[in-house]
Amino acid sequence: MDDNDLSLPREELSKADMTAPALGKKVRTTSVDSSFPVLLPEDPCLRMSQEEFEAAILKTLPNFIGIESEMGVLDILDDDSSFPMFSHDKTGADPKTIQMTQPSTTGNTFVDVLNRAAANPTGEQADATEMARRNRMLTENMGMAYASTQSPILELFNKVDHKGNYYVNNQQPLAETLEEAWKADPLMTLKVIWMVRSIHLGKGDKGMFYRQLGWLKEKHPRTLLMNLKWLHRAVIKKDAKRREGDDHVIFDKVNMGGVEGERTQVEVDDFDVLHGVSHGYWKDLLNILVLSSQERLDMSDPDEVLLRDCRVRKEQHDGMRQRRNRSRTHLRGAVRGKMRGGARGRNRLAREQPTPAQRQERKKCAVELVKQQKAASKEEKARRHAHILNRLARDPFHRALHLTVARLFADQLRKDKLLLESGNKDNKESLRGLSLCAKWAPSLEHFHDKHTLIATTIAELLFPSSALEDYSQLTDPRSRDTYLKYAREHYRAKILSPLRKALSIVERDISAQTFSNIQYSHVPSIAMNKYRELFSTKDSDRFHAYLQDVALGKVTISGAILTPGSLIKQVLGLVNHTGQDAVTYATVLDLQWKTMVQRIKDSGTLSNSMAVCDVSGSMNGPADRLGICPLDHAIGLSLLIAEVTKPPFGGRIITFSQNPQIQVVGGEADGRSLKDKVQYVQRANWGWNTDFIEVFRQVILPLAVENKVPPEDMVKRVFVFSDMQFDQAQGDGMHGFMTPVFGVPGSGPEVNRWQTHHQFVEMEFQKHGYEVPELVYWNLAGRAGAVPVTHDMKGTALVSGQSQALMKAFLDCGVFEEEEIEAMEGDGQGDDSLGENQKKKTRFDPLKIVRKAVGHAGFDMLRVVD
Repeated sequence: MDDNDLSLPREELSKADMTAPALGKKVRTTSVDSSFPVLLPEDPCLRMSQEEFEAAILKTLPNFIGIESEMGVLDILDDDSSFPMFSHDKTGADPKTIQMTQPSTTGNTFVDVLNRAAANPTGEQADATEMARRNRMLTENMGMAYASTQSPILELFNKVDHKGNYYVNNQQPLAETLEEAWKADPLMTLKVIWMVRSIHLGKGDKGMFYRQLGWLKEKHPRTLLMNLKWLHRAVIKKDAKRREGDDHVIFDKVNMGGVEGERTQVEVDDFDVLHGVSHGYWKDLLNILVLSSQERLDMSDPDEVLLRDCRVRKEQHDGMRQRRNRSRTHLRGAVRGKMRGGARGRNRLAREQPTPAQRQERKKCAVELVKQQKAASKEEKARRHAHILNRLARDPFHRALHLTVARLFADQLRKDKLLLESGNKDNKESLRGLSLCAKWAPSLEHFHDKHTLIATTIAELLFPSSALEDYSQLTDPRSRDTYLKYAREHYRAKILSPLRKALSIVERDISAQTFSNIQYSHVPSIAMNKYRELFSTKDSDRFHAYLQDVALGKVTISGAILTPGSLIKQVLGLVNHTGQDAVTYATVLDLQWKTMVQRIKDSGTLSNSMAVCDVSGSMNGPADRLGICPLDHAIGLSLLIAEVTKPPFGGRIITFSQNPQIQVVGGEADGRSLKDKVQYVQRANWGWNTDFIEVFRQVILPLAVENKVPPEDMVKRVFVFSDMQFDQAQGDGMHGFMTPVFGVPGSGPEVNRWQTHHQFVEMEFQKHGYEVPELVYWNLAGRAGAVPVTHDMKGTALVSGQSQALMKAFLDCGVFEEEEIEAMEGDGQGDDSLGENQKKKTRFDPLKIVRKAVGHAGFDMLRVVD
């Protein structure tokens, strides 16, 4: 409900004093009649060319170049100064421990040992000097890990956080990580930031992306503004059927709303990909602008602003509330009364009818309540309007951002309108080039417009006063407020309405109850999950026929941009649905899963790989705002690996907590539904331990040794989906955990005291004569800063986040560049090797994976400006 709707319930209005203006039926045919404040001062930058605009607007921004070196690291999180920053301490040790001096010797060796053991009774207090020297820290489960990857770029790439908690377990603050990464390589840092948002090539994490833009705004505002356009533009190649005429598409149409007589060409730009996809979407621009308007484009949680209900609360007067409560009571009483003859319910209803005096009092209360609500709404609108004007006048960056976003929307809407007018509206194929700009463009007086008045600026760009016939005929055409209202109405009626109709926005047909017009194959995946039950109820025959066609492969269903974890969460929630609704819901989820699997298969091939899924207790949290926890993501991503890996390794995952187990699930031969597959995985042994080493000691290596598996048949790559909080590793022949590392020197072999889990795995494979498989450590939770490997460890990779898109970086013949080929000199014997080099793929390392991920052509257009 819109916060401008102040009408009373229909039954009360019919009895209220209709002579009162407050209770009269509100008649508003256009936005021109609205009392919503729309006035913004005229800005000379609006009518400039793009080159002039960039030159003028960038001059107004402060220059931050060199400030970092003079001022040091700037702590942007000034809203919570209670957290100290230890920018150079990455050991995970308590700062108080660092300042402690070692106790002097007593002269007795045994007593000295007792004193040291008493100082560190649990082993949790680290010997900070030794830990720092060895780059070590402990996981939450006392396992040995590295304190840092020793690469600021990799630290940023591997960053995982929840709800802006940047100090969890001494994790390095995000702002500091960005500072160090930018100093190391500004362009790669910018690409990593964009990769965080990228739906199709990265993590698809809006929240983290907005926080990182907050840092860019503070340190490199010009770079932020000049690269905003690469959020929404189709710069990522997408597999699509090539159509005739795709090589050079130009639409020529008389310019609308611009210079009189000028003709405008709409063509594919240098970096735009025909039938391509974008890193983000148009709504990102509006969200960023709202955050800036509310002075929250910083390192704080953006959801606190973007998910806040900004409507003025409407309250009912006591008479209305009592009447509604009585109506519910009477309804229940009447139902019960019918079962007993009905007399008691009817008599009670008759006794409690209001008197004429009570009715009159209710009318007065209703009139007064409406007046109060209108006054509150008017006051809130005025407050917002004043705040918007103040932000534009006092903050140069916000003004530049506001104008940049408005120009981006206006330019694309103008192009789309030209395309719409140049094509055949009845021929959907001729309109395939329409963007989704109109879908996400700000609606008048809705959330984004309320906080920014961005619709006013877009309307002014599209419709100068000379182009408005209605406005030019007014008696007082000099009123800017009146002009802007007419411009906004033209923007709504002549731009948004026809374009949204042409785009077949599903919400339009839902609102109009014209379900027969909905093309279900074009419904986005999130909308499908949101309206699935409505489709099944209102358009049952067509919707279920569509699902059958999807199952037969005749049509498609959207689902590629969903995350595996979100589908698993919904599958686990099927227990709350019954009957046909549960069947339909499960069918939709299963079809969306198949779409996701096929999309990964279309992106490349995966072979000789297996997934290791952490199902320990710590994986149950933290959950995001949708209730999706790391365990959901681990199951989903592991199943996806099992589905897309080619035989014979496909169709298998290994779950681990205390006792690892092999799960035969997924793959080409598994015809079970997604629901059945998830239920099968749930039957595995789940516990509270996170004994990662036992995956190799109990399962992989024993089976290989006992069955004399040749090295060429061994698994070549293992994906580890976990929160990386591994248990303390055990040495050979040891039962239970190792003696704590700290407190008692010499408590175990020196080779074991500082061994990380990855080093243990390497030793186990080498001991049995096998090559260590490539290990991809995929972090699904943002707890401690402990990492399993460093940046230069061959045969390893560090990945984080919940999206399957980064899985494409490990596919052969995929969308990312192929791995480097290492040349090895031949021995000169044999016809095949004579005079030639033997070639094999080099084993990747964590930093190479980062370079491969951001080396995609979809990031080539990003530029560092300041």
